[in-house]
Amino acid sequence: MLLAINDRIKGWLGIAVVILITLPFALWGIGEYFSDSGPRYAAKVNGSEISLNEYERAVSMQRRNLLNENNGKLPVSEKTLREQTLKQLVNTRLLEGVSFENGYRVSDSLLGQQIRQLFTVDGQFDRTRFESVIASLGMTVPMYEQTLRNELRVQQLQSVITNTTFITDEQLRELAALANQTRDLTMVTFNLDVFSKADAPTDEEIKAYYTANQSSFMTPEQISLDYVEITSDSIAANMQVDEEELRRMYDDYVAELSSREERKASHILISNSGDDAATAGQRIEEIREKIETGEDFATLAKVYSEDPGSAQSGGDLGWVQIGDMVKPFESALFEMQPGSVSDIVETQFGYHLIKLDDIRAQTADPFEMKRYEFEDELKRGAVASEFYDLSERLATLSYENPDSLDVVVEEMGLTLKTTDAFGRFNGEGIASNEKVRNIAFSPLVMEQGSNSDIIEISPDHAVVVRMNDYQPARPMPLEEVSARIEQIIKVQKGHEQTVEAALAAKARLQGGEAVDALQADGVTINRYKDVARNDREQINDPSVVREAFKLSKKGAEPAITRLDLFSGDVALLILDRVNMPEQLTQDELELVRSEWVRDAALRNVSSMMLAFKNQADIQMNKRLNKGEEDE
Repeated sequence: MLLAINDRIKGWLGIAVVILITLPFALWGIGEYFSDSGPRYAAKVNGSEISLNEYERAVSMQRRNLLNENNGKLPVSEKTLREQTLKQLVNTRLLEGVSFENGYRVSDSLLGQQIRQLFTVDGQFDRTRFESVIASLGMTVPMYEQTLRNELRVQQLQSVITNTTFITDEQLRELAALANQTRDLTMVTFNLDVFSKADAPTDEEIKAYYTANQSSFMTPEQISLDYVEITSDSIAANMQVDEEELRRMYDDYVAELSSREERKASHILISNSGDDAATAGQRIEEIREKIETGEDFATLAKVYSEDPGSAQSGGDLGWVQIGDMVKPFESALFEMQPGSVSDIVETQFGYHLIKLDDIRAQTADPFEMKRYEFEDELKRGAVASEFYDLSERLATLSYENPDSLDVVVEEMGLTLKTTDAFGRFNGEGIASNEKVRNIAFSPLVMEQGSNSDIIEISPDHAVVVRMNDYQPARPMPLEEVSARIEQIIKVQKGHEQTVEAALAAKARLQGGEAVDALQADGVTINRYKDVARNDREQINDPSVVREAFKLSKKGAEPAITRLDLFSGDVALLILDRVNMPEQLTQDELELVRSEWVRDAALRNVSSMMLAFKNQADIQMNKRLNKGEEDE
């Protein structure tokens, strides 16, 4: 129900709201839980019903979202999802009711502003996207507006909690000092290869390890799938293109090229304004006669032209496109042949003689060369629309007929295909997609034997799958894994011997010996100064830094802890000194303040929800809960 809250509430408050209100639900049928005599609601909260339709819509929508967000793999078990469904819907309805009862309201103008903000693309409200999103949520416009209004009221309630959460300056300084303290450390590392003196394990030890850890030596389980798919390529291949539309596009293409033709021109201008207006016509006529007798156009332009921008360059105007010049000038120029001089042309600037020096233009490709480009252009939009419609139909049919893909194949004319067997971590064809593999091994497909939700492999490729065959994991023969087991046992024994050496060294240190006295073959001593909580430069293993800040000195006894490193080596981490900051900057104080307020507000939100629920009249549909338990 509060799907959009994740997009609209930002920062720590959004995290708090999502933790408490987000609906991570499973896609599962509910009709079998209700008879005509049973309750027709999922729950009642202070008399307000959560309908079965609302419940089912939220379940379907949220499960699909979780699969998409987690690459086709549900982050929690199916049982956990089912148990959370009704509980979270109740939390949502409870917050909506409490916010309304406490006087929180959302005006029509604020609601409209929020909708415009959510659905504005490139500065314009996108009505098509708005309606498409609402349809995908299974809502009408009034339903969506009411849901959004409820969400905004809940945000107002959450803001009150934020504004009433504070920390005193003294508490802030104490917390900031702790957060910004540093530590001087010594780490003594004992090399596994040096301290490991383990002999090869016996056959009895190998067999005993194999028996005790047989689950680690199994051939991987495998599954094969039946599936149907839709692709943009297949849609485009079967789509017919209107020949007349192709011809129209080609004509537009040719016209566009023509409009981009350029002409290199020169001109001589005699102004017809001012004192010379009466003689302008006579003067341009005399110049035209000189040109006709063979005098050079450029020379005459330099002598007579009254265009200051071009006269000194012999009247050269450079390359001219349609739209660059005034209309009478342009009309004359684009009717001329290269090398010719125009008749006298009158514009608002005066009288012109125009010379066309050259023409350059792109040559239009033949229609047969351009048709494939135009076909792709025409198909692109139509294919996208058809792909969306088919995806919606595929999702609906496969969901409404979960026990088979036959209806999908028959009504949509798709081909039923089957994958080769594959495991959880690799596969061929569509099984090479991690999202497909995760869904294949999900409870919905593997255990319940249902059709999957629609899976988007790419923006132009979608599939629905169901299990064809399943082969469970089987134990591998001992002879195939004995070499691996032998190595494992040797490493384990070697690690135990290295731990013994480290513990013996720790006892020596606790007895008063200096760290440097531990120096020996296979022992490395490193000292670090001013290690901070977020230090990654001196110590690149975050787990070591975390352990360092757990250490505390008790009297004169050294603070030491033993660590098993990722490399297999064993280390002793020694706290030499705790360094408190001498002065805290305002930025450091504000960072600690924001983190504290965030955590405190989250605790307050949890307490608020508990108080509201304790005071509320909540009626659950017991048959629904029983159905979940039975599964």
